[in-house]
Amino acid sequence: MASPRRSWSLSLLPPEIIHEIFYKTPAEALVRSKPTCKKLYTLITDETFIHKHFQRSQEHFLRATDTVQIMDPSTRKNSVLPVPNELLRHPFKIDSLVNTHMVPCDGFMLVEYKMWKYRDDGSRDTNLALWNPVLRNLRWIEPSRSITSSDYHGIGYKDKASDGYKILRFPTRLWEIERYEDEPQVEIYECKTSSWRTLDVELDVGVIIMRNCVAVMGNMYWVAFEQEMDEEEFIRCFDFSDETFKYICFCPPCSYDNSHLASFNGDRLSLLQQDLGSRTIEVWVSSKLGDGDVSFSKYFSLSGPDISALRFHDEAARPFYCLKVEGEDNKFFLTMCQIDENGVRNEKVIERDYVHDYSGSFLCGYVYVPSMIPLPWVRD
Repeated sequence: MASPRRSWSLSLLPPEIIHEIFYKTPAEALVRSKPTCKKLYTLITDETFIHKHFQRSQEHFLRATDTVQIMDPSTRKNSVLPVPNELLRHPFKIDSLVNTHMVPCDGFMLVEYKMWKYRDDGSRDTNLALWNPVLRNLRWIEPSRSITSSDYHGIGYKDKASDGYKILRFPTRLWEIERYEDEPQVEIYECKTSSWRTLDVELDVGVIIMRNCVAVMGNMYWVAFEQEMDEEEFIRCFDFSDETFKYICFCPPCSYDNSHLASFNGDRLSLLQQDLGSRTIEVWVSSKLGDGDVSFSKYFSLSGPDISALRFHDEAARPFYCLKVEGEDNKFFLTMCQIDENGVRNEKVIERDYVHDYSGSFLCGYVYVPSMIPLPWVRD
């Protein structure tokens, strides 16, 4: 007589084993599994579990055009999500995220969508939103005043538990700062209270701050330079703890059109540079942020005849991909590759298309950590 078959259930495992399994499960898969089991739903909506899962999650690539693609650089797997309905239902009928600038922070994307419609005063309509692509939560943030074409935004916090997330807004062009001198220049949006407040901060009009930015450990960092110093680049920071702009350190010498600022190991900055002439790539890493004086040291360099231009056009995106344009038909390839001291390896074409204006298709790539952390205003 055959022995009866034993039934098996995940709930039979010790809790610590279950947690360990789910810590290694992608956030997108956990979100899809929410409706399947009450115990599972309770676990993956638990605040402690959510934050531990995020801390153990790896960086992905997020590419947002007519769809939202989240790519795992280790497995080369690609999750495709729709553009949020809140964007599609907008009065301006946004059907693509190509013309956006985004700042990733804790699994959120601070989305700045510039619509090319000018107001009577010459300013441009801009839509600002906070978005979690995995949870598909998005919320518009109403500006306190007309947004100028040079407004920059950042996201950070002093203490997430008590103060919550904050959003920074400031103009960057001298003529717009002077034109709107009667209006607040630097503002903070408190997600906790859904309100803007003006900061008593005077902007240095001699400092040019580039779009190249990253949010690290609750603060914002930009590549910047002073007009009177032969464009020698340095790192500019906005510290959300005392709500001031700060100088951090000088950048290694480079061609400013081909440098990319990013986070490294969660508590440092990295800077990838490439010389267009020789195609030489250099990667620099800073010392730990917040540990006194910060400086960059070279991580590795790479040169050779087979290296592609990571950013071959001024309007092309920051080099999350190795981009190639071939032939007279305006055919472009988006290539994901691994670059280290051993060279360029594991190249994989992830998208092909034919376009007349290729530049817009590249303004949509970001390094992103998938997260189940709900938006500050959204709770289950």
